Amino acid sequence: MNRCLLIFVAALLTAPWTFAQSNTVPLAQRHWFETRTAHFNVYSCGASQDVARISSRLEQFRDAYAQLAGAQAVASPPIAVMAFPDVKSMEPFLPLYQGKPIHLAGFFHRGSDQNLIVLALSANEDGLDVIFHEYTHLLLRHNDLIWPPWLQEGMAEIYSTFEATGRGVHIGKPIPHHLHTLTEQPLMPLGELFAVAHDSPQYNEREHQGIFYAESWLLTHYLMVGNPARKAQFSQLTKLLRQGQSAEQAFTNAFHTSLPAMEAELHHYLERQQFESLALVLSSDVSLPRNLAMRNISTVETAFHLGNELLRIGRGETAEKYFSQAHKIAPASPLPYEGLGLLAAHEHKSEAAIDFLKQAFDHGSTSFLAHYVYAQEKFRQTADSRERYTKLEKDAASAIREELEKSIAVMPSFGPAQHLLGFFEIVQGDDLASAEQHLQRAIQLEPENQSYLFSLAQAQIARNEPDAARQTLDPLRLPNVDKKLRQQAEQILAEIPRSTPK
Repeated sequence: MNRCLLIFVAALLTAPWTFAQSNTVPLAQRHWFETRTAHFNVYSCGASQDVARISSRLEQFRDAYAQLAGAQAVASPPIAVMAFPDVKSMEPFLPLYQGKPIHLAGFFHRGSDQNLIVLALSANEDGLDVIFHEYTHLLLRHNDLIWPPWLQEGMAEIYSTFEATGRGVHIGKPIPHHLHTLTEQPLMPLGELFAVAHDSPQYNEREHQGIFYAESWLLTHYLMVGNPARKAQFSQLTKLLRQGQSAEQAFTNAFHTSLPAMEAELHHYLERQQFESLALVLSSDVSLPRNLAMRNISTVETAFHLGNELLRIGRGETAEKYFSQAHKIAPASPLPYEGLGLLAAHEHKSEAAIDFLKQAFDHGSTSFLAHYVYAQEKFRQTADSRERYTKLEKDAASAIREELEKSIAVMPSFGPAQHLLGFFEIVQGDDLASAEQHLQRAIQLEPENQSYLFSLAQAQIARNEPDAARQTLDPLRLPNVDKKLRQQAEQILAEIPRSTPK
């Protein structure tokens, strides 16, 4: 840590929120604060010097990755970080697997409106490996649909050892606990490793989690750092996966080898115990001090953020308790109504969602997400039992369009609002050029969201552009596309008339 940052952090120690808080005080009643940087909003009731250090290092990581991969690679919706003081206080806010909290030191939850990093400040010696692991998932999110879990986690572990050295960074340093696991447990056959999914016991259960992460790291490290010939072939793997090849097929084709042969290479690599790191040169110094702004947040804000975190990981019943608590604390605040409205929408209770969100607006809400969800629920109520939509009367259409335009005005980079407005304009049929423009923008913002392509093709068909629609739908025929979406695309393709040669 550089001297300027040390001085700044030392000054923070005199702030009222830095005093130790008793672990016996309920979490929502502790003194929470927000730390805001250029690209992150960190919420915590932990030690402010730890939060400041983490916030600065996140900005370092982002800057370094932007220099390596380009500014577009780090573009994303707002990033919120929930930094709990310790693992025990974080446990009630972990995702569930078979009714029990998953054993995690931290996790990343992706959203179109907000990306969420959740971690415990005391989870590791310095906590940074968990942070960098989780943030890597965000930076590499465009590969989520095609990369198997072993590659997603292996890459995240490679970047978790990120260390800035002025105009350079090091990644891929040896990870002691993985090496310990690999000496204590036998390697999984690669066929089994490749078959692990996000809902597999090996991915979620504590007793299996170690070897899965350890071997995923080992294999990725070998392919990226440990063998120059394999490193040269590594980029082919993603290309073949994107073409729709299975994990095993893409792997054997990319590296021109069988799984047993690669297993032998991996065993030899592990036995050698020579693990180098990867040094990367940057164009500017990322170790410079960062601007941080801290503010105390109210109890109602705290309850909202805790409820919001729970809602996003599918723990709606507990989320409702926090939103209801927020309403009791501050009934004049829009936040409780926003939370209850979003929860109702998540539970497919349109009437309740609309009512709560209307109350949020009456109490001053300007949330882009609230405007979007309100429009979404109003529009859904116009669909028939088969979820088909027809053109609305002028006043009803104007009300929905106005809410979507408000959402986009507040957050132009919110892909779902761009997509819904585009689809809405297809249904209305009055401005198909605008529909296509909004859908193209949604695809630009979230190229990994394949459903946006399907909507764009419908706009192109409505504009009598069959060739463009066919080209848009063609990628949706690949095996890695959602089965239902693939079937819908194939059905539309079969109905598109072929152009008559001139």
